Amino acid sequence: MNEKSVYVFGNQIELQMLIHVSRVRSHFASRVTWHSHEGFELLFLLDGATTYEFAGSQAVNLRGGHFLVVPPSLVHRGLHDVRSPSTICGLAFKFSRRSGWKNTTFTSADLGRLRKALTNASQKAHPFNPALRWLVRRLLDETGNYPANPRRAEAGIALRALICAVLVEAMRQILVPPAEPELFVAAAIAYLRQHLCEPVKMDDLVRYVGFSRARMFDIFKAQTGLTPNDYLQRLRVERAQEQLKQTDRSVTEIASATGFSSGQYFSTVFARYTGVSPTLFRKGARRIARSAVRHRVRRRTRAC
Repeated sequence: MNEKSVYVFGNQIELQMLIHVSRVRSHFASRVTWHSHEGFELLFLLDGATTYEFAGSQAVNLRGGHFLVVPPSLVHRGLHDVRSPSTICGLAFKFSRRSGWKNTTFTSADLGRLRKALTNASQKAHPFNPALRWLVRRLLDETGNYPANPRRAEAGIALRALICAVLVEAMRQILVPPAEPELFVAAAIAYLRQHLCEPVKMDDLVRYVGFSRARMFDIFKAQTGLTPNDYLQRLRVERAQEQLKQTDRSVTEIASATGFSSGQYFSTVFARYTGVSPTLFRKGARRIARSAVRHRVRRRTRAC
């Protein structure tokens, strides 16, 4: 088959607010004609790219790592009735009755906040943060596995818990004000400087800034011309240059103090960015320093 779709409905897992949760994986373009839902629909695109159009308004492009909020009763479809190859987790639910949410973690006040956030975020694409990406992938897997084991006690529990967690994290992401690229990059650089002397995993940086990995790398490189890892290496080399000039610490000690795993690796990276080894850099820096001192002494002598 061209498309593999799985739907789980609210009455199957004792979650009356749920219209359905779905998993759609298509390797070829498929048809999605005009339709609407009684409640909100959240479309989480994990892989691929596609476009949705809405009756009487502009189309919205959706890329992997983003989700779309479709408000109740709004007629929509894939652009020109086509959905491009993609992996999508769909979540449709309604606010019609408070009793429908009795098996969830939401209070009446929570539901009011959630509804307001989704209404304001409608017909817009929003990026995943790392936590949301992980939760959606879990929800996608549990939804896909449910039909094979619908009577398994923990299957319904897992789906109910994940649906609530996804809604909470999606609301959190919606309420985070979009960061200007300059502010985002400044925050990322500040993080790199703060952890300059430690092993830094790019996944930790991604988690800190709250964007998807691909989006973080794109924005960072657009603003700096470097990947985050290249920028980190340059910061470390600059710190090492200062220590080579100002201290008598060994190359191995400086390598360790500036976050490099070994003296040999430090020397390789240092030479890549400066054109010389750390030892030659230190000799040259000290030679320049001595020359500057002699020059200042001569100037003072002449002044006297």
